[in-house]
Amino acid sequence: MVEAATAADRRSRPIMPDVTGAALPPILLLVLGIITVLPISALLIRAFLARDGGFVGLDNFIRYATEPGLAVAAWNSASLSAISTVIVMALAFPYAYALVRTRMPGRGFFRLMALLPLLAPSLLPAFGMVFLFGNQGWLKHWLLGESLYGPVGIVLASAFYAFPHAVLILSAGLSAGDQRHYEAARALKAGPWRRFVTVTLPSCRYAAISAASIVYILVFTDFGIPSVVGGSTNVLATDIYKLVIGRFDFEMGAVVGVLLLVPALIAYGIDWFARRSQRSMITGKSVPIEPERLVWRDAALFGFAAVVTCAILAILGMAIYGSLVRFWPYNLTLGLQNYERLFTDDDEFRALGNSLVLAAGTALIGTTMVALSGWLVARRLGASGVRNGLQAVAMVPVAVPGLVLGLGYVFFFNNPANPLHGLQGTMLLIMLCTVAHFYTVPHLMAVNELQRLDREIDMAAQALRVRPAGAARRVYFPVLMPTLVDVAGYFFVNAMTTVSALIFLFTAQTRVAAIAVINLVEGSRIGQAAAFAVLIMAMSMVATAVQMVLRGLVLRSQSWRRRTT
Repeated sequence: MVEAATAADRRSRPIMPDVTGAALPPILLLVLGIITVLPISALLIRAFLARDGGFVGLDNFIRYATEPGLAVAAWNSASLSAISTVIVMALAFPYAYALVRTRMPGRGFFRLMALLPLLAPSLLPAFGMVFLFGNQGWLKHWLLGESLYGPVGIVLASAFYAFPHAVLILSAGLSAGDQRHYEAARALKAGPWRRFVTVTLPSCRYAAISAASIVYILVFTDFGIPSVVGGSTNVLATDIYKLVIGRFDFEMGAVVGVLLLVPALIAYGIDWFARRSQRSMITGKSVPIEPERLVWRDAALFGFAAVVTCAILAILGMAIYGSLVRFWPYNLTLGLQNYERLFTDDDEFRALGNSLVLAAGTALIGTTMVALSGWLVARRLGASGVRNGLQAVAMVPVAVPGLVLGLGYVFFFNNPANPLHGLQGTMLLIMLCTVAHFYTVPHLMAVNELQRLDREIDMAAQALRVRPAGAARRVYFPVLMPTLVDVAGYFFVNAMTTVSALIFLFTAQTRVAAIAVINLVEGSRIGQAAAFAVLIMAMSMVATAVQMVLRGLVLRSQSWRRRTT
């Protein structure tokens, strides 16, 4: 009787106003707009203004195009990015094919080695290249008289830096094939090579286009590698730094920012089309790929993967070795002097601590925002216009280079008329910029995870008079928890390794380790710079290990995931 009365009372109780579902979407949209759209808009506007704030139309662009040496940087960026993309694709496709479409031994090990560069700042491979192929490098004769400091160095280091990104995308594309196509090809007496040409290549063409687009964006907008091995070769990423920091020419810096933004937007558009087309090729009737065993193919690709892995380990190993050398290349005595200087120098030690604070704060803020935005978008809460706007704004950062976003922050938050002007120069602003820079991928991770849940859960919650916030706390966020652990790790590692988005925002008190590496290179303290970069990679590896442990603990604590029907 009591239970029946309680149930009847619950059914008759009026539903409380859904304050969360109504108020949270516009608030989150406002926050995302402030940290993404408004800074970019400020940069775009500044490109058409004079120093006194007057509108000058395209005069700044014309001045840039006619200024000696500056227009050359645009050509260098475009051409070197294209060359790097070709090299990366030539290496990444057979490597990814070996991981996904063969039965060669050690595939797990090779996958781990391919992803290892993701844990290091882009500066680390540049140091490895210097110790191997620089003027005093052990293998400088391999360059046949060419200098590492210039186009050769930029291309080689960029290829190393972008390689794991291409492998990830191509592996996903190659995994999405349909076994029925291969069975049909065998029935038609098609041999291994013909099946590869007529079935495999067409099925992964969109993944290849997507990978090439992403690689091009990464190389085109990277600042760290050209700053170490670029020599006298000007590219847009270093030009914008010289214009803003060296000449205080903010208008021309904004022009270069626009020039960096346009190719990135085009490449992202191509990538978006490719990913959309790739998804449309997979149906509910598709049969997962089962690689056949071909001894000659597996042996050949094993050898190829081993060579690439050795190259990765050699470059990382030389960077670590160089960080242990007392004074490269004149005193090769090994020791921890470079590391000791980092811990005894107050400025460098503070930078290391600032990096940990930045990474932890970025992980906390970013994960919280991603959990909320993913929940609101995936479960269709709030007004449709606001929800669609939230999804659109969340997709903006993936197409915006870090240098462009960082310079936009300078223009937007450094304006005395801006009520948020007080954030300028603070660690909080750097955290928000880092969150904005890397927001899109974690947001999509959360949305995709929550969209897997049946819509009947929402209907059941409404029938039981459970408000969206209650359903989120009891159902959605527990389901999302393993993904949120991955999101936190993603934000943490990227905050540790990023350079471009922060290069214009730091102060003496907020300088982080990745920026300190740049400063050490500028001061010709290459050994200490390499040591700092190695420390960043080591901390990223520890963070990744902690992430994996936490994810495992979360999954073990959720016993309902192991229940079978």
